[in-house]
Amino acid sequence: MNIYDFDNTIFKGDSSVKFIKYSLIRHPFIIGISIIKGFKEGLKYLFKKSNLGLVKSELFSFVKDIANFDEYMHKYVLRQQKNIKKFYLEQKKDNDVIISASFDFIIKPFCESLGIKNVIATKYDVKKGHIIGANCKGEEKVVRFKELFKNAKVDKAYSDSLSDTPMFTLAKEAYLVKGEELTIFTLE
Repeated sequence: MNIYDFDNTIFKGDSSVKFIKYSLIRHPFIIGISIIKGFKEGLKYLFKKSNLGLVKSELFSFVKDIANFDEYMHKYVLRQQKNIKKFYLEQKKDNDVIISASFDFIIKPFCESLGIKNVIATKYDVKKGHIIGANCKGEEKVVRFKELFKNAKVDKAYSDSLSDTPMFTLAKEAYLVKGEELTIFTLE
């Protein structure tokens, strides 16, 4: 079993930022309101009066107002499919696990299109427009992985970020990803 971060690891860029840009063109008014709410929450976060989960929750609160949301996401994924990195497509396995801080409503459609069944991401209620539980980042990735895969043996872990060092500790080998290049990472 191999585990992968999603954004900037197997996907070129940040899927959440690309989703906001995609949505801004199609729904500028509702996106604008969410950006303002996210900015206000972001200011609170800077002064340690909020948390990253609430900032993300407010920023994406517009999703509850998009009609035919599943169809909307399908179109977004089709448009962005070209951003799945070649190195991943060449080594993809059926039992891969994607673990991402991005929202599940963004990550899961990509994974479904790739035939990936094991997806762990920040949970978001698209009908109510808010985050569910903790942001799936850092140590939380390890907690969530162990909840689902108790004693699973992880061969390799991949991420573009050192914030995923806790995730790297789950694997026999860890790799930092920059573009299509992989560099072995050691915990020393």
